[in-house]
Amino acid sequence: MFVGNEPESSFTATSGLHGTTLVVQASGELDHYHTPVLRAEMNRAWNALQAPTLILDLSALTFCDSSGIGELLQARHHGQVEGVRFIITGIQGNLARRLNLAGLTQVFEVFPSVAEALEAA
Repeated sequence: MFVGNEPESSFTATSGLHGTTLVVQASGELDHYHTPVLRAEMNRAWNALQAPTLILDLSALTFCDSSGIGELLQARHHGQVEGVRFIITGIQGNLARRLNLAGLTQVFEVFPSVAEALEAA
């Protein structure tokens, strides 16, 4: 039986510097229960940002629902408002299908890997 307000955590978000570029790594299932975890980590990243680029690595994401996509769009908007280049990497599986169906692959700046995004940054 399920007890509590949310399921057992199956999502993490962490940040790290690669040179001067901040990379946020999202891992697991990004759904309506876990979007606050990503939002909190992204807020920490925006506040710590010292370079004109922020990379969100989604290569370890196993699932993303519409609330997760909404959170990605919110992060993109935040980058535009702050004048920060917001790049997402590692899109695959469920998320790739959803973004393609919604026509959102053209909305985001996307690279296959963090290494390629860092070269472009």
